[in-house]
Amino acid sequence: MLIVPALQAVTQAAEQGEPTLLKLSFSDPKLTTALQLFDGHVLGVRSQMLPAWSASLVQHGVPPVAVTEIQQQTSTLFGALSQLIERGYVTRDKVDEIYRERVVAALLPLAWRTGTASSTQFPGAAPPHSLYRYNALESVQAAQQYAAGLGESERALLPSDCFVASPLASTWPGWTESSQRVYHAALRGLTLGEMAERLGQRWDVLTQNVMQLVGAGTLRREDAAALKLVAPRLRAGQLAPDFCLPDLAGGETRLSELRGQPVWLVFNRQSTCAMCNPHNAQIIAVHEQLKQRGVRIITVWGSTLSDLSVGIGHLHPPYPVLADPRDETYDRYGLNMSVAGTLDLRNLPTMLQGFRMMGTKALKSDGELLRMPAEFLIGSDGRIETAHYNSYGTDWLPMEHVLNWSSQRR
Repeated sequence: MLIVPALQAVTQAAEQGEPTLLKLSFSDPKLTTALQLFDGHVLGVRSQMLPAWSASLVQHGVPPVAVTEIQQQTSTLFGALSQLIERGYVTRDKVDEIYRERVVAALLPLAWRTGTASSTQFPGAAPPHSLYRYNALESVQAAQQYAAGLGESERALLPSDCFVASPLASTWPGWTESSQRVYHAALRGLTLGEMAERLGQRWDVLTQNVMQLVGAGTLRREDAAALKLVAPRLRAGQLAPDFCLPDLAGGETRLSELRGQPVWLVFNRQSTCAMCNPHNAQIIAVHEQLKQRGVRIITVWGSTLSDLSVGIGHLHPPYPVLADPRDETYDRYGLNMSVAGTLDLRNLPTMLQGFRMMGTKALKSDGELLRMPAEFLIGSDGRIETAHYNSYGTDWLPMEHVLNWSSQRR
């Protein structure tokens, strides 16, 4: 193996004239790239930074149904592309264009990096069959051209980097569809490499979006979390602080987008909480009645999306179940921890019910063991009408209070 500038290794291997498989490895495994090279051309490329071919085809206008159907009928990429061309879903020129884009997208993150190169020859004298090919020197030059537009901050980013999306962030003047997709991906905890793969954004576009969002205060590095400050408790009459959090069912929920509808906002502890799950079972029981009165229910949990699926997710709530594992909305809404509130004997009946529901999973804390829940009844104007902070773990708002409040909405 040789330690060489990555793109230099590509051009050198392509010029050898032999069918070659070149593998480039880096300290960040997500950057590992393999290329099929012959006679100065790139015949194939494999990189974890690229979306699936099916995603690239759909992004370029090929009907998803057609892609799925043909994938089921053939086991090879060559066969699938040939079928799509034959049936008129895509032209040969368009396939060539998509392929060139994918080659450049794979090489771009390597343009300024040095990695370990290893190569082997394909068996036999003939090169592997390929529907597409791209001049290696041209592909390297295109990658270098895009890389030239990146600053030092973008070049320093790695696929394994993860950024925290503030759930309290609002829109900003530079907000675009592209940057919004990056924000939502960060909100769901994706690394930059996973974003490149799933969003299909070229590395220069992705990293520029990230740094713009960092500059706007919408994203921050995961290892540079701000000092946690718990805000004072909220009171009736105050505007409910906005937030945007990922939903267990997929997508996200932003509180301000529900303006015009009354909202029952419930802050719980962790996903398997023996105090919170029985309460949510009661909420589920009255959900339809509240829905008919125009009330929206939102629940927030101090757990990750994956943990939500093994806890409250088993109850299949018909309302948003939102993940805030970093407790940013909890802090903004003034929720605190309490040893006395957790150990209060008045919690016992509900906790026994919760243990019957959750079993030993109820012992999992997710860092919320001492958390005191809270509930907010929010009017259609976005202002808090009732702010209830539990004095002990199961000190929930009486259901009669919520139902009486909802009846006033009719």
